[in-house]
Amino acid sequence: MKKNYFLTLLLSFVTYLSFGQIIITELADPNNNAAARYVEIYNAGTTGVDLTDWYLLRWTNANTTPQGSNISLTPIGTLNPGAFAIIAANATEFQTVYGIAADIEGGTSGAADSNGDDQIAIFDNTDTLIDIFGIPGEDGSGTCHEFEDGRAERQANVKTAKTTWSEADWNVWADSAVSGCTNHINATQDAPASFDPGAWIGTTTAPSLTISSPSNGSTISFTDMATVKFSVNNFNVAAGGSGDGYIKWTLNSVAQADKFDTDDITFATTGGTTYEVYMELVDNAGNALSTPVNQTISFTVDLTCDIQIGTISTTCNAETSGVDTYNVSLDFTGGGTSTYTLTADNGTVGGDNPSMMTSGTITITGVTEGTNIVFTAKGDASNSSCDFTRNISSPTCKALPFIETFDYTDAAVLSDQANWEIISSSSDDILVSSGSLDYTGLKVSEGNKITFDGVGSDIATRFTDVTSGTIYTSFLFKVTAFQTGSSPDTTDGGYFATFASNNSFQTRVWVRPNPDTSGTTFDIGYGSESSNPPFTSSTYNLGDVLFIVIANDLDNDVVSLWVNPDAATFEGAAPTPDLGGNDANSPSSINTFILRQDSTNETPTIEIDELRIAKTWAEVTPKDTTTASVIENEIDGFAAYPNPINGKSLTITSSSIDNKKIQIFNMIGKEVYQTSISGTNNRIDVSGVSSGMYILKVVEANKTATQKLIIK
Repeated sequence: MKKNYFLTLLLSFVTYLSFGQIIITELADPNNNAAARYVEIYNAGTTGVDLTDWYLLRWTNANTTPQGSNISLTPIGTLNPGAFAIIAANATEFQTVYGIAADIEGGTSGAADSNGDDQIAIFDNTDTLIDIFGIPGEDGSGTCHEFEDGRAERQANVKTAKTTWSEADWNVWADSAVSGCTNHINATQDAPASFDPGAWIGTTTAPSLTISSPSNGSTISFTDMATVKFSVNNFNVAAGGSGDGYIKWTLNSVAQADKFDTDDITFATTGGTTYEVYMELVDNAGNALSTPVNQTISFTVDLTCDIQIGTISTTCNAETSGVDTYNVSLDFTGGGTSTYTLTADNGTVGGDNPSMMTSGTITITGVTEGTNIVFTAKGDASNSSCDFTRNISSPTCKALPFIETFDYTDAAVLSDQANWEIISSSSDDILVSSGSLDYTGLKVSEGNKITFDGVGSDIATRFTDVTSGTIYTSFLFKVTAFQTGSSPDTTDGGYFATFASNNSFQTRVWVRPNPDTSGTTFDIGYGSESSNPPFTSSTYNLGDVLFIVIANDLDNDVVSLWVNPDAATFEGAAPTPDLGGNDANSPSSINTFILRQDSTNETPTIEIDELRIAKTWAEVTPKDTTTASVIENEIDGFAAYPNPINGKSLTITSSSIDNKKIQIFNMIGKEVYQTSISGTNNRIDVSGVSSGMYILKVVEANKTATQKLIIK
C-alpha cells in the first residue's frame, strides 16, 4: 500500500503526538568523511517506547515526497528514557571513526546518508509524523537548515518532538554563510573531534559555555568590527547576584568589562591581525566554578580588499552573421591602495590601472564572439586580501535583420551550422532538406529548407538584444503529417517555434490537429501561454505552404500573428493581425529564436523555410521582384513555352544537359506538379494540372529559374 506521506504530514500538524518524547538530537555530515554520516535519536520522555515498525525517512533537496530507502527502527526494540540510538550510513566506518557501534546501518541510499541539504523525519508504526528536521519541498542549500560538511544539534531546552521545523530549536554548522539565520554557523565540522554521537547537551545539568563563531583557528573576511557568538547552558548569567554568576573575558590577554548577559561580544578590529578571546563562567563572587568552565578561540581578520568592480559591459566590434569579436569594460573604485595583478583567460587586459588610480575602467579587448571570460584581480599579499574573479559571458554580435535561407547541404545537421546551437540535447536533431518552399508575392526562396518532427533537440539562433519597439519574425512552413505518438495532443497540440529571452521561452507558435489526427486540417495558436493559447478561427490543410508572421510589441506588451497575409501589404505597414492580444509575461528583452521538438504526441512533421527576424514588417515581408513573365533566372539559356499553355504540354530548354527539378505551385504556394528531366530541350505533360495561374520553378545544378505560368 502506498503511504500518503504528505497527507500524514499535514494531519500531524494539528494532531497531538502521544509518542512525542522520541526526538532527533543530532544530524551529521562530516566535512572529512561522508561515510561517517549518522542521525542520532533520543528518548526525552519518562517511559520506554517500542520502536517496532517505526522508521526514518528522508526528503532529498526540494522533493515533496521522500526519496531513497526508508530505515526501519524495529531493530532498536524499546528505546528507554534517557537513551540514544544511532542510525549510521555505514556502520563499519562509523565504528572506525567514532570508536562506538551504531544501532542500525542505514546504507548509502538511506535516510541517514544526507549531504546536508535534505529533510529527515521519524514516523511511528501508524505512519504518523513524530519529529522532523528541515522543511519538505524546500531545498536546504542556502537555508537555515543546511548542514553540508557540518552538523545540526538540537538546542538543549527543546525536548518536545515537533512536526514543523524552526531554526530557533537548533544550532547548525555548515560550510556556508546564510544571511538572516541566527543559529547558522559558517564552520565546517570534522569527524570525530566535532561530533559527539550518543551524547547531547540537553541531557546534562552541568554548566557549559560554547563559542560558536568565529571558529577556532579561522580567518574571517575583513571587518572593522568583529562579532563573537556564544551560548551558555545550565547556568543563569545575571547581574547583582540574581543569577548563578556572570562571564569574565579577555581580548588578547587584556581583561574586558564583565558580562552579565549572553548577548554577542563585539569589538573593533584591524585587517591582518590575530585576536584571542578567552571566556569563563564565574560565580557571583567572581570565582571560578568548582569545575572550571571556560573556552578560548583564536582567529585572524583578513586584510582589507579595497578595490570594487562595478558595472561590467560588453561591446561588439562588429555585428554580422559570422564570428565577430567583442570588448569588455569593468568600472572600478577603491584603487590605489595595493599593487594589483589583473588577468583574463581570453583577450588582452588594458585600460586604467587600479594600482595607480583610485577609479577608472579596466578593459579586455579582442575576445572572439562565443568565448566567455574569467577575469581575476589579485592584490599584493602584504597589504591586500583581494583575490577574486568575475565570469563574463560573451554577447551575441548579430544585428537585425537576420535572414536564414537554410543554404546548407542536404541532410546537414542544423545545430552544426554557424548561426545555430543546441539548447536542449537529444538524439534527434533538426535536419536540412533539399528543395524549398515558396509563397506567391513573397521573394522567391533560396537555398534549402529544414524538417523535423516528434521529440528531439531544441535549436536556437541568437541576435542582439531587442529591448523596445516591435520585433517580427516570418517564415514559410508546411505541416506534412500529424503527431505520431499513441496519444496525440488535440487540446493545444504542440509549440514548435518561440521567441525567447536567452533560453527562457516568451511567445510560442502552436499547431493543433483540428478536429483530430484522423482528419487533415489544423489550426494555429500564438501567445505567451505555456499551455492553451488562443488559436486561429480558420483551419489549414496538411501539405499547404503557409506564410507566418509573428510579432512582439515590447513597448505595449502586445503579441500578434498573421497567417498568409495579403501580398499587397508586403514591404509596407502591418495589416490587422489574425490573432493578437496582451502579453501578460512581456520580457525586458528578446534575443533568441528557438525551434522546438517537444514530443511524439505534440510535435507534427514540419518543414520550415526562409526565416527572417527584423524590427519592421517591411523587412520580414520582401516582395517578389517579378518583371514580365520571368520572376528570377539563374539558368543559362532558360526558356519555358508556350505561355499561356493552350494544350497539354510545356517545353523547357536550357544550355546544359544537367538534371533539372521541375515544380509547379498554385498561387497559395501549394505544389501541384513535380518531375525531373535532363537534357537541353524537354517537353513535359501538364494535362493533369487544372486551368489557372501558377508559378513554375526549375532547379538545375543549384541554379534556379522561376516564372509565372498560365494554363488555359
